[in-house]
Amino acid sequence: MLKVAICGAGGLGASHADNFQHIPETEVALVYDVIEEAADALAETVGAAATTDETKLYAEDIDLICVTTPTPFHAQYVIEAAEAGKHILCEKPMARTVEQGRKVLEAVEKAGVTMMVGHVVRFFPEYAAARELVQSGAIGEVGMVRTTRINTLPGPEGSWFHNYEMSGGVTFDMVIHDFDWLLWTFGPAERVYAVGVPDHMPPLDYSLTTIRFESGAIAHAEGSWADLGLFRTEFEIAGSGGLIKHDSTGMATLTVQKREQQAGLAAVQVPESPGKSPYLIEDEHLVQCILEGKQPDITPQDAQDAVALAAAACESIEAGGKVVNL
Repeated sequence: MLKVAICGAGGLGASHADNFQHIPETEVALVYDVIEEAADALAETVGAAATTDETKLYAEDIDLICVTTPTPFHAQYVIEAAEAGKHILCEKPMARTVEQGRKVLEAVEKAGVTMMVGHVVRFFPEYAAARELVQSGAIGEVGMVRTTRINTLPGPEGSWFHNYEMSGGVTFDMVIHDFDWLLWTFGPAERVYAVGVPDHMPPLDYSLTTIRFESGAIAHAEGSWADLGLFRTEFEIAGSGGLIKHDSTGMATLTVQKREQQAGLAAVQVPESPGKSPYLIEDEHLVQCILEGKQPDITPQDAQDAVALAAAACESIEAGGKVVNL
């Protein structure tokens, strides 16, 4: 039985705590937060102890620390957890800067603990299926990709999400999901060009990042916190042999159109049901890796590559749209 400590009692902390309650091999033993009322409320929900004392995270009976604090504190808690010999689940992004990420990699490697970052998009069936189709050559050589991730600005007025230096805006906080999936699917990025709102984090944030991959594929990754409707995602992947499309608002969320020799043939539709929560699948995957001594599918280096791509996109936006090489 793995004893879990939740580090950060916000929305994602509560989500992971609930997941661990549904995994037979885990027990939520502790909830830590700097705000006593938040720690108490979540701890009561899951039947765990509550604390505002950070040192209790590293007690001998804790096996796994789930870091769900605001982004700028991820690196600090992950490094301390690694130094204490604890396994780690860290919400994305792994760090707010590339330099913080390097320090995380060094600490985790030195400690020899198991760590995974919550790039949960990999566990969504539409995204996993699309990658498998691309990797299998189902649509031939990919030339162009478009991803879209649309939401409202999270958090109340004054929230850390609204502070660009803390959150990195929509690019670092939300589009990084697509950056990780694109890197996982198409390989290393070569250079980026990004445009966004120049004054950083008004009430409505938006960015569009163009990425050139070493493979030759080009991606356009769009992110917005300027919408008042429901959260939604889309992607299109255009290859020499066909097109893969996803629209989370559609009835069939994933479709595959093959390029046939004969014109006029109907498209082949491959619907994917949301089914089991990808967040639960993600947590189950990490637990099994810890128990079996395996490396999680999302490695710390993968998470650092996503941080580097997000940082490059932000650098491009801050410079008014210059090309940044990776």
